[in-house]
Amino acid sequence: MDLSKLLNWSYLLERYPIVGFSWTMRIILLIVFIGAIVIGIYAARKLTKSSGLFKKLWTKLQLWGWTIGLIGLALFFFREVRAIYLGARIWMLLWIIFAFIWLAFIIKYWKKEIPKKEEIKKTEEEFNRWLPKRK
Repeated sequence: MDLSKLLNWSYLLERYPIVGFSWTMRIILLIVFIGAIVIGIYAARKLTKSSGLFKKLWTKLQLWGWTIGLIGLALFFFREVRAIYLGARIWMLLWIIFAFIWLAFIIKYWKKEIPKKEEIKKTEEEFNRWLPKRK
């Protein structure tokens, strides 16, 4: 695979690509996009069972999985059928970069924000434990 082609704008913006993806790239892209849909389905199941702090995380993962999976499969299909302009290599490249950046923000939320909110919730529960209760 020649990575120097990724810097060539005429290669990336070719409106009618001559060939589709290689078989290894097809398998990798299908695993990524179908895996994203599976993550979306798993997050939907966890969303119905969970409540509290993790509900927002599962909502974000569900949205990420369905969006990345369905639009990625559509872009994959456009490339394979050689659709004019929609099959350009730049769209798939930008979509994969966007997918990983979005996933990085979700992981950041999971690792940084949820522990902070759990700590705040614990301190509030500790504080409320000493307050008088209404009857």
